[in-house]
Amino acid sequence: MAEKDKIKIELQKTKKDLEDLEAYIEEFSAFLPLAVCAVNPIGIIININKAMEGLINCSSLEIVGESLSAVFLDANKAEEIKKEIADKNFIYGKELIVLTKDKREIPVSVSVSARKDKEGNYIGYFVALTVIAELKKLQEELEEKVEERTGELKERVEELEKFHDLTVDRELKIIELKNKIKELEGQASKNLQD
Repeated sequence: MAEKDKIKIELQKTKKDLEDLEAYIEEFSAFLPLAVCAVNPIGIIININKAMEGLINCSSLEIVGESLSAVFLDANKAEEIKKEIADKNFIYGKELIVLTKDKREIPVSVSVSARKDKEGNYIGYFVALTVIAELKKLQEELEEKVEERTGELKERVEELEKFHDLTVDRELKIIELKNKIKELEGQASKNLQD
């Protein structure tokens, strides 16, 4: 009887540890500012964190059970991810557009990690989304500035080419005039000798 009680106590302790671990994971997931969701092998969302809810403007109850492709503007890209992650263990930094519940488009960087059971069987994947809207805005501003500077440099090059042409033309005229002067001096000397 004492052995049975020990097993019962050990089982209760293990259950409590498991509950504590689940609570810890839930708290950590809720705290995490990174939008994360778990997806099954056929591309159905099975869990999302609070950051994901905020990003897509959709509650867990509304999106769990839906296809991951419903989250993105281009559903084909989500299908590509589903196919690619089945062969790879990790995908990093794919740029996609999230389509929120209220139809806003948000650029994100998508990272995906395969999920496997303890036997190593593929059981789905985790998807992490990082909003890159500010980064995209900075990139566009930088590209505009580069384009503007390139235009300014082209103008300067054109001005320098015009200046070069003028100075070369001037030099050629000076050489031509010097040759003419020498020719005239030669004729004048010849006329004086005659």
